Formats: sequence, C-alpha cells, structure tokens
Amino acid sequence: MTDRLNVDMALLDAVADRLAQAGGDIDATGAAVPPPPDAGPATADVAEVLSLLCGGAAQLAESLRTSGSRVTEAISRYGQEDAAAGGAIRGAY
Repeated sequence: MTDRLNVDMALLDAVADRLAQAGGDIDATGAAVPPPPDAGPATADVAEVLSLLCGGAAQLAESLRTSGSRVTEAISRYGQEDAAAGGAIRGAY
C-alpha cells in the first residue's frame, strides 16, 4: 500500500475537456434533427417520441458540460489545497 497520493492534473484536464466537448457535440447534432416522418396514424406518437429524445439529448449535453465544469473546479481547488497543505508541512519542519 502506498502512503502517497498522486493526482495527474493533465489527465483531469483532459477529462474535463472531453466532457465539455461531448456536451457540445451532442448540442451540435441537435440542430440536424429531421422533422417527424409521415407515420400515418402514428405520426403524433412518433413526433412525441422524437421530442422526448431531443429533450433528453439536451439534458445530457447540459449534464456533460456541467460535469466538465465541476471537474475543472475540482482540479483548481485540489491544486490550491495541495499547495496549502505542502506549505503547512514544510512550515512544520
């Protein structure tokens, strides 16, 4: 078992970027959603399902972007806390 904690800040930055990019990519595809097809008597049902899917995709995109922002905030806070803890340890010796 190790007594050290090593956090790869570059890796966390990459995770945050990928989350934000995925949210943006989902948003970008939302602009290309075709109109509901003519499904005869089921047209209204198909339109409702497409609407629900688009709404879910919008929520997913927002959640991904929010997650990316939170990872970025966590990286910043970790860096600050780690530096402060290191300073306190150095000051104790």
